[in-house]
Parts: sequence; C-alpha cells; structure tokens
Amino acid sequence: MPIKKIASALFLTLSLSGCSFLYDTFVYQIDITQGNYIDDEKIAQLEIGMSQDQVIFILGSPMLIDQFDSSKWYYIRYIKPGGEEIQQQQVLLVFANNVLMRIQKDEHIEDNPLVKPNRKKAPNAAAESNSEDKEPQTDNAAPIIN
Repeated sequence: MPIKKIASALFLTLSLSGCSFLYDTFVYQIDITQGNYIDDEKIAQLEIGMSQDQVIFILGSPMLIDQFDSSKWYYIRYIKPGGEEIQQQQVLLVFANNVLMRIQKDEHIEDNPLVKPNRKKAPNAAAESNSEDKEPQTDNAAPIIN
C-alpha cells in the first residue's frame, strides 16, 4: 500500500511540473507590446535645453509622468514576444521649468524583436525587367487597315 501512495504522489508531482514545459512548447502565445516605441535615432535627436513640446514632437507622449514630481517623464517599452524572454527598456527625462535638463536611459535601446528584417527575394526571370538584356523591339508588322 505505501508503494502505491509513493508512486501516485511521484506521478502527480511529475505530471504537474511538466505542464509548464508543454505549455511553452506547444501552446501559441501572442506577442505583447506596450508603451512607447523607443529607438536610438530618436533619443539622439534629443538635446538638453529642449522644451517639453519639442520632446513630445520627437518621442510622442510619455508613458508615465511621475505623480509626485511632474518634471519626470518616463518613456517605457515592454515587449514580450510569444514564448520568448521579456524585454523592457526605459528612458527618463527630467525637466526644470519646462526645459529638458537630464536624459537617463538604458545603455542601448535594442531593436524591436517583433519587426522582422525586410528580406526581399530575387525576382524571377519573368518578372525581371532589365533593359540591357532585352533587344529593342521594332514594329515590322504590316499596318491593319479597316
């Protein structure tokens, strides 16, 4: 009798612990993106001394404005590609009298993992239109008179 209890407890433990592996492997998980789209090019356009309106023109509205200190703006990007590791990055902008005083960001803003690089395939021979390869066409047909 004790062997049955031990075996059933062991079976139950192993079967429940295996569910997370099966879930991550076989269940489709959607991509979740939240926050602002942040990239190094836009951050590079920011300069100390810009007004809040200029910053909004470049980066858009902040994800979060500090509730207790409205001079701190947070631009946050949260991406969870389905079944992959979560990526979160943030940029903190500090203003004084509506003028940008400090930019604090993560070391490197990673490229969006959800945007796949544009991989164009070479066109097939029928779709290719290269004027050097084609011979000039001449109209040698007789004119049609009605």
